[in-house]
Amino acid sequence: MFWIGRAGPSVDDDRLVIRDFAAADQQAVRALVLAGLRERWGDAYDPTFNPDLDDITAAYLDQGAEVIVAELDRSIVACGMVVVRSDGRGQVRRVSVDEGRRREGLGRSIVVELVARARQRGMTELIVRADTPWTSALELYRSCGFDEVGRDDVDTHFSLLL
Repeated sequence: MFWIGRAGPSVDDDRLVIRDFAAADQQAVRALVLAGLRERWGDAYDPTFNPDLDDITAAYLDQGAEVIVAELDRSIVACGMVVVRSDGRGQVRRVSVDEGRRREGLGRSIVVELVARARQRGMTELIVRADTPWTSALELYRSCGFDEVGRDDVDTHFSLLL
C-alpha cells in the first residue's frame, strides 16, 4: 500500500490509500471509469466502445502496465494507469475520479504516483492524450508538470520528460 500525504486540502490524508489494482477491484474500477465517460459523452456514450475495461488484468496488467487505485474508507474513488510502450515511454490512461470526490486532489495524487512509478521503471517520458473540451483534465495534467505538445478540436496531447 502507498500513502500519499499531499492529496489536497479536502482529503483526510490518514484515510487516503493509493495501492496497486487487484482483481477484486475489477467491477469498481470499470464502473468508475465508465461513469466518467458517461458524464463526458452524454447521449453519445457507448460502454461497448471500451472492451479493455471488461478485464483490466488481461488488458493492462498482463501487458506490463501499472494500474493503481485510490481508496477512501475502503471505497475506490480514483484510478489510473501507465501503459508501457516499446520506445521507452509510458502512456497515462484511464485516470478517473468519482464525481462526488472531485476537486479534492485525488486526480493529482494518482498522476503523481504514476509519474513516480514510471521513473522507477526507467521510462524516459510520459505522454497523455485528453479530450480538448474536457478542461478539468487539461488543467490536471498542466498542474502536474506536463507540457502541451499538440492540440486540435478533439484531442490535446501532453508530454512529461522524466
